Amino acid sequence: MNLQQELLLRTQHLADADVLHGMGYTTADETALAQLHAIRASPYLGLEKTHRDARYGERGFLEALCHCAGLDGADSLAAIETLEKRLAEDRAAFRHWLFADTDYVRGPGTPIFAMAFTEHFRRLTFPLGFWRLPWEERLAAACQKARDHMQESGGKLVTWGEIKRYHYCYAEKRSIVISTTGEVIGEQEGFDPPRATFGLAGSDENLPDRFVKDDE
Repeated sequence: MNLQQELLLRTQHLADADVLHGMGYTTADETALAQLHAIRASPYLGLEKTHRDARYGERGFLEALCHCAGLDGADSLAAIETLEKRLAEDRAAFRHWLFADTDYVRGPGTPIFAMAFTEHFRRLTFPLGFWRLPWEERLAAACQKARDHMQESGGKLVTWGEIKRYHYCYAEKRSIVISTTGEVIGEQEGFDPPRATFGLAGSDENLPDRFVKDDE
């Protein structure tokens, strides 16, 4: 049983407010409630998100929850450190993604900011640890994601046009080509579609990325 399962087992009979009370909160603070829910839902126990809690700081919230649940301090700290190492490995690994290809060529009059704000429609992410799955599972998930996206989008993307195919990008400049019906139809090397970005002068940040929810 991993740390997340232990925490769920030991707190499932308690209301959220009771858990927070046991951690020292006098009221069910909305930020603390959100972090509690994140810990229960996230495979990284919320460590992948920045959480600055006024009482416990960042990792301290998770440590306090473990203490409240009656877990052994040394064991829970070791489990948290193992989880942090896994998270660091996942962040350092190539981030797999799915590209909805429309054969788009920018024409005169198309503003770059419009392209930048709709770029995320054609770049679909997978969870951080996706790369750890067996190849067959990853490929099947990519094909299913293509089918789901095709159905949800109706086959067309704002700014970019009609979807012609998908690329499951599993390594630097390498992709598996997937049809709009979710079937593997080929493989491509040197695949590196340009990314439309829009930001402030002197900054490398792409402003539209602030409004895109990452799939973790």
